[in-house]
Amino acid sequence: MHNSAYATPLIISHNDDALPLAPMTMSATSESTYNEQFLQELMYRNPSCLPINEIDGSYSPLIPVCMELQTPAGPLDILYVTPSGKLAIVEAKLWRNPEARRKVIGQILDYAKELSKWSYEDLQREVSKATGTKGNQLYNLVAAQYPDTVEREFCDAVSRSLSIGQFLLVIAGDGIREGAGAIANFIERSGNLAFTFGMVELAIYQHPNARCQVQPRVLAKTAVIKRTIVTIEDGAIRLADDEPSSLEAHEDSASAQRSLYSNFWSDFNASLQLDDTSQPIGTAAKAQNYYLYMPPDKNQAWLSAYFQGSQGKIGVYLRFARNGFGDVAYPALLAEKDQIEKELGAPVEWRSKDGQHSVVLAMPLEDPTSESNLPIAKAFFADTLNKFCERISA
Repeated sequence: MHNSAYATPLIISHNDDALPLAPMTMSATSESTYNEQFLQELMYRNPSCLPINEIDGSYSPLIPVCMELQTPAGPLDILYVTPSGKLAIVEAKLWRNPEARRKVIGQILDYAKELSKWSYEDLQREVSKATGTKGNQLYNLVAAQYPDTVEREFCDAVSRSLSIGQFLLVIAGDGIREGAGAIANFIERSGNLAFTFGMVELAIYQHPNARCQVQPRVLAKTAVIKRTIVTIEDGAIRLADDEPSSLEAHEDSASAQRSLYSNFWSDFNASLQLDDTSQPIGTAAKAQNYYLYMPPDKNQAWLSAYFQGSQGKIGVYLRFARNGFGDVAYPALLAEKDQIEKELGAPVEWRSKDGQHSVVLAMPLEDPTSESNLPIAKAFFADTLNKFCERISA
């Protein structure tokens, strides 16, 4: 690898002979075996090749979710999640590619910005599309490796990560060298959303007894920083000085949204009256979702009222944990499907896959958090939650 940041790796034989490994040439062409797609698939299949503990140990271990997740800013290369509900975005680039040098920083920041606008349901929907699966695939992937993960706690943690923009952003390539530290310092100085940024070089070497050898190394990292707005012009990274109010407006918008949800759910919580007096009231949140946990054990089943502004709708869902209770309760509800939908006054989506059962009622509502629509949402949530609670306790 030309001008690599690494010294030459050696293989030492039993006779103490030293065999230097030759760097492999990476190509930007799709016909080449060793290209950006090779790097992307390598990291997706082997997340341990990313030295995450050297960047931010709270994002370890990484569990691969999908590649090419579609966002309004374009498809991001790799999405990972941790058992604690943190999200990591990785972009694979050949640093010798001029287009990569110009665009990759702006790309990954755009992905973070777009994901910070999503609810858990938005992310779950796009992950299902990318993986060709149904159900709560994000949780399913984690539970497959960490069966003790509590679904509601995991979903809440992911929702919090999305709402505050708490992501790990990693750019990984074959020869990231020039200006790596300067880029990290720039992002750290000009920040305003809660993410961590790192740059990783993956050096690929020929190996006499294997396909290749991969040598990862952290080139740059930031401390935890906040949302940033940058411009990429002629390959240079610049703060948008000609729009000094844009950063403040972005920060104010996120803060205003959290304040809106906090005020709405606090007011909703104070006025909510359920016919089932044994049902505990939920806790006001600063995010799109409000939760009611079902007695006697809140880990068995829960209700959630939610805003889904990006899809122009609001809704309520009932979800069961993966255990015997859900396997009994869900079929019992499904047997009364027609009566339940008559009581709720609308068709209900019934979901059951791989031991995960849920019942969802959504209502279209354009711009649901507008001043004129909040009373509509409040009435819908109160009525629907009450009807769900009545049915479950019956």
